[in-house]
Amino acid sequence: MSEFGLQSFPSIKTVEAFSLPEDRNVFSAVMENHQKHEDGLSPMIHYVSQYFKMPKDFQSFLYVSQLIQAEGVRYGVEHWRRNRGRCMGAIYWQLNDSWPVASWASVDYHGRWKALHYTAKRFYSPVLISAEEEGSRVSLHINNETLDDVAGKVVWKLRDSASSVIQSGEIGATAAGLSAAACQTLDFSDVLSSVDQLRSHYLEYAFESDGHTLSAGKTIFVPAKHFKLQPAKLSVSVKEEEEHFELIVGSTAFAMFIELDLNGSDAIFDDNYFHLSANEQKIVIVRKEDLSDSLTLEEFREQLVFRSLADSFI
Repeated sequence: MSEFGLQSFPSIKTVEAFSLPEDRNVFSAVMENHQKHEDGLSPMIHYVSQYFKMPKDFQSFLYVSQLIQAEGVRYGVEHWRRNRGRCMGAIYWQLNDSWPVASWASVDYHGRWKALHYTAKRFYSPVLISAEEEGSRVSLHINNETLDDVAGKVVWKLRDSASSVIQSGEIGATAAGLSAAACQTLDFSDVLSSVDQLRSHYLEYAFESDGHTLSAGKTIFVPAKHFKLQPAKLSVSVKEEEEHFELIVGSTAFAMFIELDLNGSDAIFDDNYFHLSANEQKIVIVRKEDLSDSLTLEEFREQLVFRSLADSFI
């Protein structure tokens, strides 16, 4: 399956390079000149409206446009990978841009990674666990694109919007080399029997082997615009090592699509645009060689900015 994709806007830093403050409206002449889709913004706005609430401002629209691009491509790739045999690969359009523009690229004109590029690291993982949701039922599938069999266990937790564990379980699983198979089907109809319950719970799942998490994810049961996100206060502490900066990210409630960025320099994070349960800590690494500028610890901390989906709407 090739040449499929969705558009998104580039980073606000990229937009600032070709616009003045008065141009920063998605329907301005300058922004429309940097949009070459024959249908303009209509497809992007349509898909954003299907899944997310109305963004509260221009910069939030750029952010949410990247989320819908990443989610759309992830949804497709995971589906096609689950159908290995009928479909033997998936290549999205496109990698990068030749001009700073709203586009299908996952890396923008200035080399800045969009949400899609970070998400692709996860959905193209050689060993992948993915979730196929339908109502209150979820089928967990494992793909193994290596030549070797992989033995481990699938661990899952059904949580409410405060991240309290409602149900949990684990099951042994073996993924043969070059294979795709469903490993477990979970039916939560007894606890997710109403629309309100579907809107306030999420499933956390992982495939572990030899004490290591090979692949993991979190999924909700409704479009994100209908999920009852609780106010989440994010915290990020940073420490410096010889060759990298280490970020420890936490949240007071379930947070979706956490974005890390620097407001002056550019950086490649080893993970980004991820979900985080309440009181969970996630370590993110930024190698110094992946910084556009040499920064001290104090400079890195001063430039660091972060947000989650709840910050994108009023």
